[in-house]
Amino acid sequence: MDLKEYLRKRKKIVDEEILKLLPSEPEYGKRLYEAVRYSLTVGGKRLRPILCMAGCEVVGGRFEEAITPACAIEMIHTYSLIHDDLPAMDNDTLRRGAPTTWVKFGEATAILAGDALLNRAFEVLSEWNFDCERKVRVISEISRASGMLGMVLGQQCDIDAEGRSDVSLEELLFIHKHKTGRLITASVVSGGITGGGSEEEIGALRKYGNHIGLAFQITDDVLDVVGDEKKIGKNVGSDFEKGKVTFVTFFGVDGALERAKEEIERAVEVLRIFDVEKREPLEKIARFIVEREY
Repeated sequence: MDLKEYLRKRKKIVDEEILKLLPSEPEYGKRLYEAVRYSLTVGGKRLRPILCMAGCEVVGGRFEEAITPACAIEMIHTYSLIHDDLPAMDNDTLRRGAPTTWVKFGEATAILAGDALLNRAFEVLSEWNFDCERKVRVISEISRASGMLGMVLGQQCDIDAEGRSDVSLEELLFIHKHKTGRLITASVVSGGITGGGSEEEIGALRKYGNHIGLAFQITDDVLDVVGDEKKIGKNVGSDFEKGKVTFVTFFGVDGALERAKEEIERAVEVLRIFDVEKREPLEKIARFIVEREY
């Protein structure tokens, strides 16, 4: 399987379908809609929705069944990036190689655009014409991963740790697993639920998601130190400027990369319960996470 071509085709599907799920533009308030569309179309690898579709397929489902939750997850991810970039949060000016939403449209509209995307995601999920029991499980999975038990909690913990030199490895792991890892895990698990996976299969996908989610954030820590801003499309060196403790702080660049690779190997190992051919996309996506350019 050619991973580059696989990712390109799946990204194209998400790029096309996600805009179809936006409501019609009203007579007034057009700036909000412009900010939402800008944030959704300015770039991005669409990793989370692709994981959702791959999770559906690996348990025997069709990826088309998972397009709706996949797009909803991307809306939530995009909302989180909009808010994360705000001056009150990370104060970043570059995202996906373009001006961040608040730079382009102002802080107030950026906040509203993020709010709109979060709410639209759950509107889309609630209106999804699918098996009711599976739909409720998917909504529960995504909402728990996004809010006070997941991503939002992780963001607050990240803020609390900023500028502190006494952050322990245990606390750092908690931040990473919640701020970044929970939504990545929810992506692949939601796909598995949509595809009708067994409890054993869902459990394996959850472990897979946990491992790649941690590896993803560790790799981001490394990229913030040695990444090429033009290649990764966002500001580098911001963690150091804000006095953040990262995996690089604890282990150095090489040590952090080694830990990320260990997490990927664990992720690949738990996929062995699935058919070799069906699990190939998930295996290759896992390895891609730590092979991003830096």
